[in-house]
Amino acid sequence: MSLIAGTLRRCLLAIVSTGLFVHAMPGAARADERCDQLMRLHRQYAGVELTSEQQHMKVQLVAWYKANCRKRHSVSR
Repeated sequence: MSLIAGTLRRCLLAIVSTGLFVHAMPGAARADERCDQLMRLHRQYAGVELTSEQQHMKVQLVAWYKANCRKRHSVSR
């Protein structure tokens, strides 16, 4: 497996895990933790080229982020 494929695989796993985490634990009490986790992923994977499936997941996570975290942080797509 090439280095790029391994990086993309880890990126997809992180995105999917975060997505499941975001949807499995609703409530404002945990929103700060989820917002911080998404910010860390955003910084960690900045500049990594995503597949169309990964990009679709990212769009959904960014929409959730904007709806729930916008007051605390700001992030660009």
